[in-house]
Amino acid sequence: MTRKRLLLILMIIIIILLFSLPRYFNCSKSPLENEKAERTDPITAERFEHENTNFKNLQIPAGYDLRQFQGITLNFIVENNINANVLSHETEAFSRMTGINVKIRSMDYETLIQQANKDLLFQTGDYPLIYVDPYQTLNRFYDYLEDLNPYNEDPHLPKLAGFPDDFIENQTEVLSYFKEKNHLYAVPFDSNTMILYYRKDIFDKYRDQFYNEMGYDWTPGTKDFTWERYIEVAQWITENVPEVKYGSGQMAQAHNSIYCEFSNILAAYGGDYFADPNVNTLGVDTFNEIRVLEPEFVKALDVYKAVVKAAAPDSVNWNWTDLANAFRNGEIAMMPNWDENSTYIENEESKVRGKVGYAILPYGERRSANIYGGSGIGINKYASELQKKAAWLYITWATSTEMQLEILVHPEGGSLPTRKSAYERLDDYLDELTPGTKYNDLKHMKAVLEAWKPENIYFRPKIKNFYEVEKVLISNLHEMVKNDLDSAYVSKKIYRELQAIKNKTNK
Repeated sequence: MTRKRLLLILMIIIIILLFSLPRYFNCSKSPLENEKAERTDPITAERFEHENTNFKNLQIPAGYDLRQFQGITLNFIVENNINANVLSHETEAFSRMTGINVKIRSMDYETLIQQANKDLLFQTGDYPLIYVDPYQTLNRFYDYLEDLNPYNEDPHLPKLAGFPDDFIENQTEVLSYFKEKNHLYAVPFDSNTMILYYRKDIFDKYRDQFYNEMGYDWTPGTKDFTWERYIEVAQWITENVPEVKYGSGQMAQAHNSIYCEFSNILAAYGGDYFADPNVNTLGVDTFNEIRVLEPEFVKALDVYKAVVKAAAPDSVNWNWTDLANAFRNGEIAMMPNWDENSTYIENEESKVRGKVGYAILPYGERRSANIYGGSGIGINKYASELQKKAAWLYITWATSTEMQLEILVHPEGGSLPTRKSAYERLDDYLDELTPGTKYNDLKHMKAVLEAWKPENIYFRPKIKNFYEVEKVLISNLHEMVKNDLDSAYVSKKIYRELQAIKNKTNK
């Protein structure tokens, strides 16, 4: 090779390196910084309003660049429920618009609580978006969640339109705050509520026969349909109706489900666990006034034992998922369960599709009580600052009126909105759907709204040390129904164990 040719090759190599080095060094920057360097066409709020998405009515400040977080990844830990399922589909549109990669990590209830609380406790920040259960996460780890008020008040960030006035007040107290309202820890997201599912086809077919034998109308949802009559109806169906194996099923497994199910009966008979101010709304650090020795509590234990005894024998091993499966497979005629199961019960694979009725839960001596189980979305305090701002944009979108309506009417959805404006716009929203669009038939909606009336809804205790309390309640309730223990004995045992928690806490 001649010297001249060698020099020519060296010059070519140098030229290539000169063009390559800036790009090479740029690779050391974060994906977000690279995107900012290369992007020349920001999508601002003005342009955003004209996009064909569910985002157009968000309150976004002028000049706000919706793609400023492109390349950011947000892991969102959430319970495997209908809201998560619908969001998994709809979030693709959010990612296309913003460039934010949202990875929804849905999991069963117990795993969710363990993983979310572990991430907060160890301050890893692996999940910038947190599904905040008020009774398992907000109460215990509120200090590990970002206060959302500064985000909502920052004129340079998207605003949570209509907060708090557009959100249902008593639900927001439970889902968004702890002890006081100075700090906003989560935005109301879903609204699970327990209602009664029943086989309407069976109730219609055997109505006259039952009336002739038993002497009363067995229509669920009326004040005459008490828990005592629920037991009678369950027994009668088991003995007389060949279409099902059993008249009812329950969720009495040693699981959160038995505590929730019993709470409905307890509140229906005028009882509760504690009497401290704010214990069932904003929440407290710990309890002082224990109510489990009251006659109402003992009465509720007796009724619950009878309810489980009249149900399918496997009820002592079922949680809410097992119970929903049994009902869906046509094995039982009645069940109390979360309203979110309505889509699962009515889908094309269900054996009872089109045969189901929905009502508020049976009445006790005081009222019908329907436990509320909604949750919010919060931001992990230990996420990066960029992730937090990207997460705030996602929250304003995911909890918007448009998305709540989308989740409500989606064929796989049905969860009722936590925003008042969603109900005001529902008729217009349905009219705007493309002709032939499949959507949820909303059969359960009337029952849930009835359950939400102040006289019917039940909010359980929200206590910082509730994890220990819940273990006491679950173990004792399960042992009672499994071994038919005396209710007076059980109430005293629960009292002693709760008193021990109180004494330990107050040391």
